[in-house]
Formats: sequence, structure tokens, C-alpha cells
Amino acid sequence: MNIQGIILPFLVSFSVSIIFWFLVMVIPSLFPREVAGLVSYFRRKPEDPLEIATILSHLKDHGWQKFFAMELLKGRFHEKLKELEARKCEEWAKQIESQKELLEKRKLTDDEILHIEAGKELKKRHGNLLKLVEADKSIFQLNKYEEEFIRIRDEKRDQIHKLRDKYDDFKFWALKNRNLLKYIKERIFSNKKFQLSKIKDSSKEWALIHLWGLEAPERYQTNRLYENLLLYMAIVGDEKALLELAISLSSHEKSLDFLDKVIKKVENWLARS
Repeated sequence: MNIQGIILPFLVSFSVSIIFWFLVMVIPSLFPREVAGLVSYFRRKPEDPLEIATILSHLKDHGWQKFFAMELLKGRFHEKLKELEARKCEEWAKQIESQKELLEKRKLTDDEILHIEAGKELKKRHGNLLKLVEADKSIFQLNKYEEEFIRIRDEKRDQIHKLRDKYDDFKFWALKNRNLLKYIKERIFSNKKFQLSKIKDSSKEWALIHLWGLEAPERYQTNRLYENLLLYMAIVGDEKALLELAISLSSHEKSLDFLDKVIKKVENWLARS
């Protein structure tokens, strides 16, 4: 029997096994991040929730599979977050358009005039001190500046006929059955300008955003949210949370609804921590 014919195939088989073992076991343990990045680059992007859930289940593991799960989560999370932002902005724009139909151009009411004039007087007297004193959280108590504001307002009530003339040509876009009293008080006790000229000359859109609270959705702080999500999944994430996250990163028709739900859960968890 030819010994060389036996040894050579054995050596080839042994060498292949060693190389395979080195590639599969040694390199991933030495360079887990690099291997995860390489696998993530060449592997097709998963769309199915259960497939994504299987990958994300490795977040609590060690080694290259954990880093692969993190790569998948980061990439898909950023993509889906942009989609969610776009949807919220679109919904906001539609809301602005629908609310424009409810606006009416009107003059200031007596209460609004008194609020403005009392606010100007209070700001003249105390300025920056107003925003240094927090309002008492009790609905039955007022701080000293709020009490003074009410006194000034009552004193000016006798001048209302003269004050009406002062604001006679002042008209602005208002929602029906809504007044500016809350807006004015917020400007007073944060010592901010009333922006009366802007209110008077504003467009419908400006009025809806700045007077009536229809501000555009806030842009997500993507990197901070991603880091907080990793913490949440590492500390309190269970099978239900994992599946909800997987659905939010998938091509499921309700994925953005699930993503919005996941983000709120993470933010509430952080607020309680």
C-alpha cells in the first residue's frame, strides 16, 4: 500500500479542518466586532419579525453574534426612526391644514387686554425675578408674583375703555372659543416678550404653531435613543419586549406603531429610573 497516498489526503483533510476551526472559532473570538461587521455587510437584511427576533435574542450573549445583533439593531433602528419621523411630520402637516379652517380673525377680548397690560407692568417691576420663582404646584395657592399680577389686573379694569382703543386695530388669527390667556401668562412668568407685532401680522400657520400649541414633532435624538434602547433591552427586556422590537424593525404593516410604542416604553422606563 502506498503510504504517501494515505498520508497526503489525511494531511489535506486535517489542514482543512484546522483552517475551518480557525476561521469559525478563533478569528470570531479574537475579532468579534470585525466579524460581526463583515457578516452584517454580506448578509441580506432580514425583514421577517421572527427572523429579526432570533438575531436580537443574541443581545445578551457574548462574542460576535452579540455584535452582529447590535449592528442589525442600529442600522434598522436608524432607518425605521426616519420613517416614523416622516410619518409624524406628514400627520402634523395634515393637522395644520385641517385646523386652518377653524381659525377666525378677531380682536382681543377684554380679558386678554387686561392680561397683556398687567403682564407688561409686572415684567417692568420684576423682570428676570419672575422666572426664578416657580409657581406653587397647589391649585389653591399662588406665589407672590401671581398675586401681584391679579391685583394689577383688577386695578386696570377701570381703564378698560381706554385700553380697548389702544388695541382697536389689533386683530389676529384665533381658534374659535379659545383665548390667549394661557399663552400670555406663560410669556409673563418666563419673562419672555409677548411678540405682539408677530401675533398681529401672523399667518394662520404661525398662529397655530406658536399660539395654539400645534408645534411640529420633535426630531428624535437617534444615537441617544439607540443607546437607551440597548440599556433597556439589557436590563429589563423580556420575550415580549424582544418581539415588539423585532416587529418595529421589520417590514410588518404595523412596524411604525410598534416602534412608537417601544420608544415610549424606553422613555418611561428612564423617567422612572
